[in-house]
Amino acid sequence: MKDKQKIIAIENREEQTPSGLEKTKRQQKQIIFRRRRLTIMFIVAFALFTFMGVSLFRNGQHLLKLQDTKQEVKQEFEAAKVQKKDLTDEVTLLNDKEYVEKIARAKYFYSKEDEQVYSVPELNGTKKN
Repeated sequence: MKDKQKIIAIENREEQTPSGLEKTKRQQKQIIFRRRRLTIMFIVAFALFTFMGVSLFRNGQHLLKLQDTKQEVKQEFEAAKVQKKDLTDEVTLLNDKEYVEKIARAKYFYSKEDEQVYSVPELNGTKKN
């Protein structure tokens, strides 16, 4: 009788616990599920890093263009400063009556009363051939 009870207890245990084949199937399903989840996480991470890399590359290129533009603007600013200084100096000179008379005599051959103007080609920048 005890043997029968042991056999019945063993059969009950087998019915309650899954067989080795069912265990391996369940474990395989869990492994497949984990692999799929890991693959999906890898694909999402790869896409995210790719997007961030492209974004960083574009921002870097834009930054280089802005730096080039900054250098050009600095050069233009320096040229404008020099031009402004030259024009300011010229305005100061044009306010001087003697300087204006000198320019009028040299460029336009004006003269004072009782004064004669002679054009010398070598001095005026024109040469006869």
